[in-house]
Amino acid sequence: GAMALRPFTPFLTSMLDHLHHMTPSQVRRLFLLLFAVGGGEDEGMDANVGGMAAGSMGGAATDIVIRKHLALAPFAKKRIGIIGTVAYAVSRSSQLQEQQAFIDNENNMAETEATCLAGSAAVASSPIVKEIRDMIESAYSHCKPAGVSLGAGGGLGANNMSNGNHMSTSSMGSAFSDGSAMAFMLDELCHAVRGGRLAAPIREWLDELFQSEFENYYVGDFEEESDVPQGTKGAVGNDDDAALDQIPTSSQDLALLNGTSTNKIAPPGELRFSIAGAESVVYVKLLPLLSSHDRTQRELLPVQLCPMFRLMSTLSDLRYGGKGLSEIDAMLECPLLLPTPESSGIEFEDSSSIKQWVVTSSYFFATCWVRQLINSFIYAANEFSEQGGSNAAHTVGSFTSSSQGFNCEEVQKKIVARLRVLVKLEEELRFTSSKCFVFAPPGLDLLPAPKELYDNDDYSNNNEENETNSMNTADTKSMSKEDKKALATAKKMATKRAKDKVKSKVKRLKMKQKHEEQLVTRSSGALRPLDPQVCVALGFAELSVVGNAGDTQGGGSQGLSQFQQVTTCGGPVTTLLLKLLQKALSDALSEKKGMAFKARMEGNNREEDVDNDNPYMMAKEHASANNATNFADIALASCEESSKKSFALLDSFLKGGVFASLYEHLAAVAELRCGAGPNKSNDDDAKMEGQLVETARCLFSCVESLISSELLTRSATGRVFLASILKQVAEGDRDDYGSGNKRRRPTTATMNKLLGYVMDNVNEIITGAYTGDLDFAMDGVNCMQAIENCSKRISDAAAVEAKKNEGGEDDAPSFPTKLSEVADKLLRQNWPDDTKMNKGNVGKLLSLFVEHSPSRMETLSRLVNDVLQEVPHLDKGKGVAVFPTCSHQTFGSYYSTVLEYLWKELVNLFDSPTGKTKDPYVAARAERWTT
Repeated sequence: GAMALRPFTPFLTSMLDHLHHMTPSQVRRLFLLLFAVGGGEDEGMDANVGGMAAGSMGGAATDIVIRKHLALAPFAKKRIGIIGTVAYAVSRSSQLQEQQAFIDNENNMAETEATCLAGSAAVASSPIVKEIRDMIESAYSHCKPAGVSLGAGGGLGANNMSNGNHMSTSSMGSAFSDGSAMAFMLDELCHAVRGGRLAAPIREWLDELFQSEFENYYVGDFEEESDVPQGTKGAVGNDDDAALDQIPTSSQDLALLNGTSTNKIAPPGELRFSIAGAESVVYVKLLPLLSSHDRTQRELLPVQLCPMFRLMSTLSDLRYGGKGLSEIDAMLECPLLLPTPESSGIEFEDSSSIKQWVVTSSYFFATCWVRQLINSFIYAANEFSEQGGSNAAHTVGSFTSSSQGFNCEEVQKKIVARLRVLVKLEEELRFTSSKCFVFAPPGLDLLPAPKELYDNDDYSNNNEENETNSMNTADTKSMSKEDKKALATAKKMATKRAKDKVKSKVKRLKMKQKHEEQLVTRSSGALRPLDPQVCVALGFAELSVVGNAGDTQGGGSQGLSQFQQVTTCGGPVTTLLLKLLQKALSDALSEKKGMAFKARMEGNNREEDVDNDNPYMMAKEHASANNATNFADIALASCEESSKKSFALLDSFLKGGVFASLYEHLAAVAELRCGAGPNKSNDDDAKMEGQLVETARCLFSCVESLISSELLTRSATGRVFLASILKQVAEGDRDDYGSGNKRRRPTTATMNKLLGYVMDNVNEIITGAYTGDLDFAMDGVNCMQAIENCSKRISDAAAVEAKKNEGGEDDAPSFPTKLSEVADKLLRQNWPDDTKMNKGNVGKLLSLFVEHSPSRMETLSRLVNDVLQEVPHLDKGKGVAVFPTCSHQTFGSYYSTVLEYLWKELVNLFDSPTGKTKDPYVAARAERWTT
């Protein structure tokens, strides 16, 4: 305990001099250790409640370090002070909780109301509570830039208006970084709340404080219907049967909507993205903040919007000791006051730089806001019982949508509606951020544009055009021989300058395109990340591809006949979720080393999520394998600690039917691409094909990330999870995992059979119908190769069990043969002329074709005699008739692959008994065979 660590106090204190070399996670642990060992020797549970002095924890040195770093301006320094403050609050709160438990124990845990509340009352009146509050308030005030008072009124003063109309673009967004410290402190408090070690009075105080601030700064109210003036503009609903317009109570917000605002930097406003049928009573004020002439409102408050709401939602979340997310459900469905859609249309580039900045910033923070909404409410959409999250502070009780105060179907519909809004906002942000050169996301500096983009050649072009016209109209009859020669030289120079101008213009266009792509990448990378748990939306009824949600979420395996009636598959929301799922699986299942030390210490880089390793977390007792009642509890109790987070994520995906959704989408894509399908026009065909290809590539990536993970094949627990996943991916069975059936260790034959079903689906998608996209075909081949490798790992890991349990019943499909057949078919296909063929695609296909061929020497002989010998006779740009992928361009890939495998076959031959024979007859036959 703490007493055993006290001899090391001088060593721990000396580490305070090296805080700037530590990662934030290391700083948290150091402060927690210092506060744990820093108390006086006479302190104990027999001390009076509140008898500790404020400075007794951690010592004077720790207190000085915290206050010094809070007073420093650089964010990298200030966050050390913030971490120390929150660690102090957590440590002192832990002592309060221990004191409460001590008092309750002294009262013999009597079940009368008076004795049960004795501990809580003593804690609430303890001076330690005031110490913690004062410490947090002091740190929060230090996070505010000098001269800024966030408690002041939010209106636009006359002085601000007069000065703001002459603002320069260089000052716009320059204070975003000043708000980073405040946002970091809100996130740090959120981690402390999730850890479960903050005392109840502190939680209640934080909840009241930040809910009040949030409502004052970010939320606007609507007028009562009877108070709506005639002829005013409000929020129009999403459908024709929508209710009457909603009118803001704020006159300044109403002026933005009506187009009567005197704010010269504000574009026209509109209340957008309200959920159809929802009776919203509030709206989020983004445009008023970002178009404000007050620096605090414009550049500090928007940065705190998402961290503050994250803290609020965590304090309300039942998983972390709150009363339920239904307390803040009004935010899920309320509209946003944003620039009108026309502001980001074709007129965007003609707007002033300041208005471009306002519009782009509005879309950036609106996108972050919707992402945070989805992150917060996705845990209220579970219809299955959840024993707390992987980072939940409490383990007693189950948490479902109803326990959070929601109807499951309703909240799922709202989340899907917000996902559709997110797709639209990200599209708007991609366009505006690519055209707005004066916008930089929070924490990043402006990206300077290449100076060549601002070269103006109009004047020189006019002069050259006049000179060219005069030369073309010149009378050469009266010219001397020297003049004609000079005129010809001038014309040549003019022609050369014209060509140079064209090249320069093309170069500028490429530079502009590259710069715009960099701007989009920066903006997208700075967005608030989506929680991996959002992937469970793939299993929602609203996103089901077979139409009737009841049949998919309440049934077992899906029959192929259900997909014959499907008319569409995929779309922007599905693509967004599939990409998120691929990233979540890749991060959870791959064993990557941590990021570089330098990158983690960069102040401008995104902070790692402390929930992955939260030192504030209260120790939890996990269910043991002996008393666990279902497969998930048994698996999580028996697996290694380092793998529990990954398996817990897979468990939530399995319960939510995420992998069954992968099967449904694979089957639907195969049916739509390769089946008869409904009659469509040519335009519909092209659009549908593009959507199906994009969806299929995302599906291939998800399956490959799953199948390629060695975490799921090297242990018994991993293989049981893999079998459950394959049951959903291969058969679409949603109910088997949550049925409570006793599970046996899956056999190799069963695993291979399920893998074979998945490979058949992938094979049908890429070869069942013509595709001119070689990259798409290669994604499918890579997925099939990952399945073949997975089958090998399973067989190797369970070789002994396979012989014992299966005997001769192993009817596993021949994965190598299927790979060879697919590669052969793709190599014989005629691809479009603009297809880029190289060693990465054609070379790989040829390697798979030869390597997995049933008779490798016969295949090599056929390639040499029927393919390679035809290349010298080919016309330029043409391919061999039987193998159109073999041409002058790809001859090197074919030749090197054939030589590689021919050498391998010769080595095998010479190492075999036949190669070592002394019988001249056998040797002659072997020689004829090899030639």
